[in-house]
Amino acid sequence: MTSTFDRGLDLLGAVLAAELGSTGYPGNAQLAEQLGLDQAQISRMLKDLAALELVERDGQGRGWRVGPGYFALAAAAGDADLASAARPLLRELVTRWHEPAWLSVRSQVMALTVEAQPSHWSSYVAAAPGAMTPVWCTGPGRALLLDHSEQELAELLDAVEFVGGGPLAARDVRALAARNAADRGAGVVVADREFEHDVVDFSAPVRGRSGAVVAALSVAVPLFRLGERATEIAASVERAAKALEVRAASRAGRRDGRPTP
Repeated sequence: MTSTFDRGLDLLGAVLAAELGSTGYPGNAQLAEQLGLDQAQISRMLKDLAALELVERDGQGRGWRVGPGYFALAAAAGDADLASAARPLLRELVTRWHEPAWLSVRSQVMALTVEAQPSHWSSYVAAAPGAMTPVWCTGPGRALLLDHSEQELAELLDAVEFVGGGPLAARDVRALAARNAADRGAGVVVADREFEHDVVDFSAPVRGRSGAVVAALSVAVPLFRLGERATEIAASVERAAKALEVRAASRAGRRDGRPTP
């Protein structure tokens, strides 16, 4: 089944392809015909993408082009040091737990998957490069916001409606801030049925040289397969995130000729 995220990625790809091609900036009707969707669907999806600055109207307002958010995502996804350093760590997590593992960065109110290693149930929507999931109801999203105060969360999520997600998702900023405060000391977020009805996300923040959170490393486990493994999985994800920080800093240091920690 094609997900909303898949359709959003297809729509973004169609806008980019038209912009780079000879047809110019595409309009709603052109995009609807190309993707086989009705114009009402296309209009809603474009509105959502525009809110994230992934697309914008062209200068004359006749069609759509990729926006500044797209280029910000491209820059984040193009962080070769982080992505390259993450790959073996993600493979190790998949080998150990036989569950999908992935690396995310934040794009405003969404978590973008920039590197992933699948497992035998790799259809999990977040564990695919290019997937975008809400920050407020996912493990990686909450890990990316782990340092945010309640006031900072309120400002960031001011226009977000806490609708959707899994049955145990936070439903307002206060609840989200309380969960993050509880997880902050542990150093890892355990998002139990916050995004999918039967899945637990284990996510740890990855910090850059300044100490700020720059990414999140995650493993997702179906609830029926979790058993008594939660503590061990959480600890392994946190260790992998710490190892990623060291490896990425080392790669960057060698490239730039800077001393590494």
